[in-house]
Amino acid sequence: MQELVDRLVAEDGLDLDDLSELLLRGGGAEMEMAIRAGSGQVGLERLMYFLQVGYFSRRIQDGFDVGAIERDFAEIMRRLEARGLDPGQLARIRNYLELRLEAFRRMIRQHVERELERRAWRQGEKLQREVLSDKPLFALTADEVAQMKTVVARLARKIKDALALRQRQEQRGRIDTRRTIRKSLQYDGIPMEIRLRRRHRDKPKLITVCDVSDSVRNASRFMLQLVWSLQECFSRVRSFVFVSEIAEVTQAFNTYPVERAIEWALKAAPVDYHCRSDFGYAFSQFVRKDLDTLDRRTTILVLGDARNNYNDAQAWALRMMRERVKGIIWLNPEGQWGWGVGDSVMPLYAPACNLVRECRTIGQLGEVVDTLVHHWWRRGR
Repeated sequence: MQELVDRLVAEDGLDLDDLSELLLRGGGAEMEMAIRAGSGQVGLERLMYFLQVGYFSRRIQDGFDVGAIERDFAEIMRRLEARGLDPGQLARIRNYLELRLEAFRRMIRQHVERELERRAWRQGEKLQREVLSDKPLFALTADEVAQMKTVVARLARKIKDALALRQRQEQRGRIDTRRTIRKSLQYDGIPMEIRLRRRHRDKPKLITVCDVSDSVRNASRFMLQLVWSLQECFSRVRSFVFVSEIAEVTQAFNTYPVERAIEWALKAAPVDYHCRSDFGYAFSQFVRKDLDTLDRRTTILVLGDARNNYNDAQAWALRMMRERVKGIIWLNPEGQWGWGVGDSVMPLYAPACNLVRECRTIGQLGEVVDTLVHHWWRRGR
């Protein structure tokens, strides 16, 4: 059938509509591209329900000149009949042309159905991310942890973009009213030259101290990922992990890709991961080894549940650290209802901190870090 129609078009020099030629000679890929191009103006962004598939399919079809296709096909049949083809051959060719046109209509509907499925999948994925963002970090499964890594990466990108915009605005500077008025005196008070006041801010330093015991390991994983994604915002970032002993893991991030460095910090750092948590011992070790490295440009970010297994809290060590730095921020992945209950010593540590926040979910972690980046480290103090 196809060869006979092609020969007729070539020999008789038929001037067919572009879409008619596509239906007669084009493959599936070319037809799909034409449908995709034709669907751009029908408002598929409003497609939400299966009952809308027929409506949008007709909208796309109406965008093509189907009447021209039908006229071209009728002209092909007329010329074939004039060539004396027997009724059986004519019937088969007519059926072939009708099937080509019907296939085109069916491809339009399939395109709309696929678009509906894609939108439903994306909506479902978004809903799942929102649900997981509010799920306690300790309750995330391995698969959910993998999904949340992507969410944290997006969160970091969003914060970095906002910071970059603010830095560009600060580099341009704000109008210095006094200098502008003083300069305008030579122009009879007309401000012909605008003077800007630029404010230089040194990037802050950051130290993260993460509890990596089993109960809070997911929280530490995501905070390390987020902080190291934002390290361009700081002049220096150092990270420590502890259960009882404390160890610096900064070098791992300078040596390995971030994901591998995080896994190393959570599983292979020189600490005993199987012992019972002892915040007091970890803080006292830090004071003995690293107190002299602290200064007023440094913020210490602690992540831990402050469950000290009835060991000595040694809150004096945290107070000594506080005297040397800009401030201490404590993020607790346990709900506030548990602070001070049982072996929790959070009430003993809180007075030495500038900010204490519950951080049980990815959503809360994002809110806290966003607040720190845009407000805490923005303050010149």
